[in-house]
Amino acid sequence: MKLKPALSAGENARIVLPKMARKYFQAGRKAIEGKRPPEELHAFRLETKRFRYTLELFRPLYGANLERYLKALRELQKTLGEVSDCQAIQSVLAADGDLLKQIDRALNTKIKELRQGWRAFDSPGQLKRWRTYLAAGHPTRRSTQPATGPAKQPPTDPAKPAAKAKPPAKPPAKPPAKGPGRAASAAKSAVQAAS
Repeated sequence: MKLKPALSAGENARIVLPKMARKYFQAGRKAIEGKRPPEELHAFRLETKRFRYTLELFRPLYGANLERYLKALRELQKTLGEVSDCQAIQSVLAADGDLLKQIDRALNTKIKELRQGWRAFDSPGQLKRWRTYLAAGHPTRRSTQPATGPAKQPPTDPAKPAAKAKPPAKPPAKPPAKGPGRAASAAKSAVQAAS
């Protein structure tokens, strides 16, 4: 991604991100079609991460609407991670024939899920939708005029009881720790799924 220092962040985003989207869709189509070696799926997983993280850097320029695009990428990234975990487990358990068969079944299931997820992600018109959205920029602008006093509240209907205040939202749950136990956990999940 080559940014032009003379341009603003928003101008750079509107130029660079649609091109990244096109390259990402091309890479996905190549990686998902047919039977691909683990290295290609892993490379596409890394490409998914890169694309998602780049979009997250520009989140302030696109506002809350960007979240639905990021959510789709997170789902693909999760499935790609599960496929990668099964592939890693296969290489470790190559000597255990029975367990390897179960892992193979789990891997095939995950690859089917990945292909279904990709088909939904790359359905007709999606690349154009992504590129159009990213090229438009959708900046979140704040008023440049100074405040002239307290904001006016809409009139209330005296016949209706006053609305109760909503309790504060719960903080988001912490993501699970990613440590050395992840592969073992994935292996256990894959074996249970294959059973």
